[in-house]
Amino acid sequence: MAASNAEDRRYCRCGAHMAADNADDLCTSCRRQLRNRLLFPPVVPASFWLTQQLRDAFAARHIGRVARAYRQHAHHAVVYGAAGISQTLLGQWLGLTQAQVSRIENGAPLKNIDTLTHWARVLRIPPDLLWFDLPGHRRITAASVNELFDNCSTGRVEPLDLHSDEWLPVNNGELAELLREGAELPVNASTVSRLVHAWLVTEPPQVVEARSGRRIGEGLVDKIERRIAELRRIDDFVAGGDLRTLVEQELHATASLLRDASYTERLGRRLLIAVSELCQLAGWVVADAGQYAIAAHYYTVGVKSAHGANCPGLAGNLISTLSYQIANVGNPREAVLFAQSADAGSREATPTVQALFKERLAWAYARAGERRSTERTLATVETAYGKRRQEDEPEWVYWLDEDEIHIMAGRCYVELGQAERAVPLLSGALAHYDERRTRELALYTSWLAEAHIQLGAFDEAAAAATRTLELTTRITSARSDERVNVLRRALQRYQDVPAVAEFVDMARELGESD
Repeated sequence: MAASNAEDRRYCRCGAHMAADNADDLCTSCRRQLRNRLLFPPVVPASFWLTQQLRDAFAARHIGRVARAYRQHAHHAVVYGAAGISQTLLGQWLGLTQAQVSRIENGAPLKNIDTLTHWARVLRIPPDLLWFDLPGHRRITAASVNELFDNCSTGRVEPLDLHSDEWLPVNNGELAELLREGAELPVNASTVSRLVHAWLVTEPPQVVEARSGRRIGEGLVDKIERRIAELRRIDDFVAGGDLRTLVEQELHATASLLRDASYTERLGRRLLIAVSELCQLAGWVVADAGQYAIAAHYYTVGVKSAHGANCPGLAGNLISTLSYQIANVGNPREAVLFAQSADAGSREATPTVQALFKERLAWAYARAGERRSTERTLATVETAYGKRRQEDEPEWVYWLDEDEIHIMAGRCYVELGQAERAVPLLSGALAHYDERRTRELALYTSWLAEAHIQLGAFDEAAAAATRTLELTTRITSARSDERVNVLRRALQRYQDVPAVAEFVDMARELGESD
């Protein structure tokens, strides 16, 4: 009898046991999910918006093309089928007919701000990718950020109100509000796990000192600066998805100290610089976790803090980092404006800082498809870096060396379709790159794979792509995840090559398991 009952059991396609009184072919959970995906647009990861088709649609300022790229995105294949989301279903979500959706996708760009806002909200488009402001959200634009940087670098603004002995941090309270939404070990691959654990289980010294109510001294500020240097080096070995909590905790603790504690004018300036550096690092790791709008917010708050400390070089680094993000996930021509502003304001900066800003300008040019400007700017990177004096350079540029410069040049050439120039640069640098810097190794290897694809060397491309995939499975990085997706799409049509077919299958399986 028991055997008979077991044989009579029915199972849903998800593997769940079907209730005896359920005459449907789906379990209750699957039926609910099916109903929801017909009634509501899906929640998509941040990396969803990084495809070239979507970038081109945003750059064209055409909501219909954005909608078409959204519908046809490969992310939807598992749930909605290979064809993606139909115009009929999209129309249901927007309150339109299939014919109306078709006309908007293929017609002239819509201009009505209310209609644009409705579409953006229904599809949950990140506000900072749009070409218009949503109510209650002002986009990060080159004009809004560069105004602060230009004022800071030209000395046309007065510094924060610093008194002769005591700094009354009126402005710092506002800065801290904007951020609301032990013994140090040498940081290397062997100590990073212990160091991260120590950071997680101990309170920041800023919190301990603030609780004591004492006027803070130079020793605490020294410790904060050392901790920031440690966090940067932890980022060499730990991806953004795993490091975000530590960095944001440190940033908020330091901002609270800046707002609530008492200190001298000199220490106050150092705290402002610390907050600015932490904003840059927070933006970097949050972006690596795929939260690009939050990252842009941190960068702009950091510019304000650097402005308050009269530190244009640091403000330039934040704007330059933001330009790099926009070049990757936004409008490359907007990124060029950011990068040009940072570069123009760096004339008094140290050679390595100048090289860094020019490198990011070259990347923005490459992403925008401007070959001559890219090549000209890459040449100036080498010139600037050749004048460096290590003892004069700020701590935050420690990581830039000749290998990183060659890798960036190689990446630029890949973007420009000049793979024959890219492969020697990338291969040479990767041949002795630190294997323990997993995220960077995965990212850089992915561009080598892309260069091999351009050259038609598909076995080499598959080997590099598989290496990228293996490295990516070890970390939590939206950037490396997206690079795997880029390679999978690029190699999809070449699956007659056995090594390529093996990579595509492996990438698909891992993507579906996520």
